[in-house]
Amino acid sequence: MPIRCHYQLNPISQEEFYEVDYRIMELVFAIHNEFGRLYNEKIYQVELADRCIKIGLGSVLTEVPVEVSFQDFSKMYYLDLVINDSLIYELKTVIAITGDHQKQLINYLLLTGLNYGKIINFKTRSVKHRFVSTTLTPESRFDYEIDDSNWESLDEDSIWLKELISKLILEWGAFLDLQLFWDAIIYFRGGEGKVVRNIEIKNDSIVLGKQRVHLLNDKTSFIISAITGQVSHYESNLRKFIQHTSLQAIQWINMGHHWILFKTIKAE
Repeated sequence: MPIRCHYQLNPISQEEFYEVDYRIMELVFAIHNEFGRLYNEKIYQVELADRCIKIGLGSVLTEVPVEVSFQDFSKMYYLDLVINDSLIYELKTVIAITGDHQKQLINYLLLTGLNYGKIINFKTRSVKHRFVSTTLTPESRFDYEIDDSNWESLDEDSIWLKELISKLILEWGAFLDLQLFWDAIIYFRGGEGKVVRNIEIKNDSIVLGKQRVHLLNDKTSFIISAITGQVSHYESNLRKFIQHTSLQAIQWINMGHHWILFKTIKAE
């Protein structure tokens, strides 16, 4: 199976989520009041799991593994806390909950087929938490259109990249963690040392410095993005970037949810 959770998880309604979540948050606030905000995530995770068990919340699992695979590539994700095989909690000890934390939890929901979860941050003066939901089903992740009308198969490397990404999307669906696709490409290209290199950035004849980029070969780089708005603005910046390098082209793949773009950006 391309996506496998090592435990059977079951979707529940939002009302059912809130009913259990109310009891869990009472425990969270109690832990924060007793322990303070200076411990690491693992301490809060173990204590919260123990208290959930003591009040009889049913199944309480920590570090629940979810595996995503394709051929001989695999990546493991670990869910911090899963209650009653239905509620996912991601525990943080950070300055603030960010959009990246939310994307992480949404990715977990998509991988497991669940709809609701919560991020809890113990680091702040008072507990901060964010309810996260998605209406996407595993089936709807495969409802996408591909636009490759402006893609050029410049060389064998470019052909390989497009074929691999197309197969990965066909296998996993869209909307998932972008880093998953990056990791798969790097794995199949033989590791980061063969893909990520420093190239010179110039303004006329002046070398301004070097920047790390992902390369298919000496003349072609590639980038994967997940832009859902202002795609043309991002493309404009790619065109500005390539003009100050020795690259001949950037092969750009944008996973804009239901619309997946393959586009070749060439130096002028």
